[in-house]
Amino acid sequence: MRIPIGEMRESVSVLTRVRTADASGGESITYTEGDPIFVSVRALSTAEAVQFGQVNADITHVCFGHYESLSQLDATNRIKLLETDQEFDINGGPLNDPKRAWTRLNLILRDHE
Repeated sequence: MRIPIGEMRESVSVLTRVRTADASGGESITYTEGDPIFVSVRALSTAEAVQFGQVNADITHVCFGHYESLSQLDATNRIKLLETDQEFDINGGPLNDPKRAWTRLNLILRDHE
């Protein structure tokens, strides 16, 4: 399923987890923001949500993008939609096209803290 370039119009940033030592000797986890990339982020329809509900009840969105930009991401990363500042957790690993044309990520919308 090749995504037309015109459909990849959402500007997102990949957030990468960084562990740092805090003053009390423990670890603090923060996220660093990468350069903006363009992808297609789609909310799941009700029928798709029911279908995924058998395995992944929390999937709210899917993200399609270029293989080079998304193929190495995993559940330790996050996706930030730059227009709305919404953040998404990645559920599982990327689903890569065997021909390396595109990558699909299953996303879970995070509640703002």
